[in-house]
Amino acid sequence: MVCESVKDSLLFLEKQQIALKESNLNARTLEVARSFLGTPYVHGCLDRNAEECLAVNLAELDCWTFMENSLAIALSAADNYSTYKNHLQELRYWGGYINGYGSRIHYFSGWLLQNEKRGLIQDLTREMGGIPYQKQIGYISARPAKYPKIKDPDNLRALRAAERRINAHAWYYIPQEKVAQMEHLIQEGDIISLTAWKKDLDISHQGFAIKINGRIHLMHASSLGKKVIVSKQPLPAYIISQPGQTGIMVARLKD
Repeated sequence: MVCESVKDSLLFLEKQQIALKESNLNARTLEVARSFLGTPYVHGCLDRNAEECLAVNLAELDCWTFMENSLAIALSAADNYSTYKNHLQELRYWGGYINGYGSRIHYFSGWLLQNEKRGLIQDLTREMGGIPYQKQIGYISARPAKYPKIKDPDNLRALRAAERRINAHAWYYIPQEKVAQMEHLIQEGDIISLTAWKKDLDISHQGFAIKINGRIHLMHASSLGKKVIVSKQPLPAYIISQPGQTGIMVARLKD
């Protein structure tokens, strides 16, 4: 089942024309992302429906759907709206299959893990000087009051299986005080994930790297800015200024 509006198909065609002007996946994704600048930020874009469906909303974004839609549109540049929805589903759900709330990827590290295995991205954090990111992820399953849909046993079972999958992987991160030393290694279009200080949460925010006057900034859907923006500060200063975030992971799209 797909939850969408006619406006979404029209917005897709508009963004698709932007993507078609670029020659590779990284450039297409970044230009589509730029075209979303100013788009309103809305929290919980995927949780408005009683039953799990492929939620399409190109008029309102959160930090995750901003990135996901930019990439899905770029992947569909030479195809059509139906292809875009297929890519969106493959990006958003474990194995690309929708089977209730628990089948959706709820941790961004899980999104990175699945899409690296699919050959779409490469996690470069370790080779950029990252150190082990040693956490036991379980933030959502530990908070049924905050996430009432996991009170369903099937959803909880699927979520815990996903948490085990994530925890079995060796993760690395670059502490915030080290980001300045490796800023020169980041390229425009890289996926920047901001690691969380909470002991059982992996990533609290994400965006795309963008270069301004020789410095890397973060293009992201901001809850504080209430829209898609570019950080005023270069990335090292921005990371340090953000409460609740400890550092970054860096992944690169593969063409």
